[in-house]
Amino acid sequence: SKPGRWDDIGSEWLLFDHRDRMSTGRRVRITVSVILAVLLSHISLSSAFSKMITPGVGSKAKACSRLSSTASESEGLEQVVIVGGGIAGLATAAALQNIANISGIQVLEKSSHESFSQKEGIGAGAQLGPNGLRALGAIGGEELMQRVIDAGSILKGNAVVIPGMSHPILQPDSTEEVSGLPQVFVRWSVLRGILKDLLAPEVNIRTNAGSDLCGYEVADDGSLNILSESGGVILSTPSASTSLIVGADGAVSKCRYWVQTGQSNIPAKELEKVNTFDIVDTGRINIKAVVPKSLGDSFEEGYTYCFFAPGGGVACFAGPAGENYTYWAISIVDEKDDETGEVTEFLANIADKYDMKEVKLALLAKLSSLGTDDVKFASDMIETTDPDIIYATRSKEAQNIGPSLATNDGKVVLVGDAAHAMSGAYGQNPNFALEGAAELATCIRNNICVKTALQEYSSQRVGRCVEMQKRSSERATKAMKGEKDLENVSKWIHSWDVK
Repeated sequence: SKPGRWDDIGSEWLLFDHRDRMSTGRRVRITVSVILAVLLSHISLSSAFSKMITPGVGSKAKACSRLSSTASESEGLEQVVIVGGGIAGLATAAALQNIANISGIQVLEKSSHESFSQKEGIGAGAQLGPNGLRALGAIGGEELMQRVIDAGSILKGNAVVIPGMSHPILQPDSTEEVSGLPQVFVRWSVLRGILKDLLAPEVNIRTNAGSDLCGYEVADDGSLNILSESGGVILSTPSASTSLIVGADGAVSKCRYWVQTGQSNIPAKELEKVNTFDIVDTGRINIKAVVPKSLGDSFEEGYTYCFFAPGGGVACFAGPAGENYTYWAISIVDEKDDETGEVTEFLANIADKYDMKEVKLALLAKLSSLGTDDVKFASDMIETTDPDIIYATRSKEAQNIGPSLATNDGKVVLVGDAAHAMSGAYGQNPNFALEGAAELATCIRNNICVKTALQEYSSQRVGRCVEMQKRSSERATKAMKGEKDLENVSKWIHSWDVK
């Protein structure tokens, strides 16, 4: 019922009793002091009661401050456009659907429908620790967490190959003993497929879309338009006040340009530079793949084999990636001429760096040039790898993480590598993508105001991501120099849980 209204009577409130209104229309005058006493009593009781309950999925626990927000900001979020259909993008779509109870979700994925539909041979793999698994639990419950564990291989530790030693040094992994959850290696395409299966049929995934996006605008009719480089509209949502763009477009991110510069459109003169905007090349290349073959009976089951060249510059890895699958990865540092200071990238002499047959041959030649059989565990795997499934990428980091992961207007927010591109030394890129997806959805669920939700999300993520990027960079640099006794902050990493 609506029992009263404010009227121009100074400090008095006019209260209408509905029964009296229907009969005599009698009015009762009650002073403001009485009303305030009643309201304060009600607030105290409500506050005490609210502490006894926990907001459920889809609830909105915190309202916008009416002193600092407009009416449009307090409207609930109804439409989300996610730029990027990788692990970060699909995990965010699933989290917004399951945690924040949002159904109006669209995903713009630049790859073709055929490529996006492939269940094998796309990407390499993802190492998930307890933090990533907890994020999956928040997104899809225990069932999702267990499904991912079953699809991969539980990692039992590292087997470090030391030059001159007949057997590797085994370093057992105590993660499960300490945290109750294991570390798991799962194929990238399998993880993406599992996340895709979580999405409801009404979630619209548009392939061959988003690669030419350039900006966004609030149109005269109130709609939110995502614009192409030619100025056309790629996609439009009915109401900008209830819409959000999630940038999950990787380390080289146009969405990060909008967040870092405060501009809603990338100027034409800046388009050529956007591939290097706010990105630092760390001076090495990573080449990897997952092959349908086990390491063999002579290798310790569940262990990832590692070799670091004594003089630095090359690191090799190979380990389990699901039943009868093996993951391999080679990291090679750029060579620097001591006299001239000139830097030469590995593969610089290959005319077409996208010709994976040539990349495979160059990689095998590089390992052979080390003059040791200690890399045989890796070279044997590379020999059997179909060049079409080899993935090669420069190691890149975000130059700046924060201070905010969202635009000031509350229309764009970053997740995954777009938010925190970092070295893979700790294998945390996919874990942090899952963490971010769960935390973003939780913040949106718990706040009526989208801007407030994005501020809360940024405050939770930025500090952790900055620290993780710093630790990963330091570890990678030392490892590639062949240094031993590397710092290990896994306990801090794995202790994360969604708030």
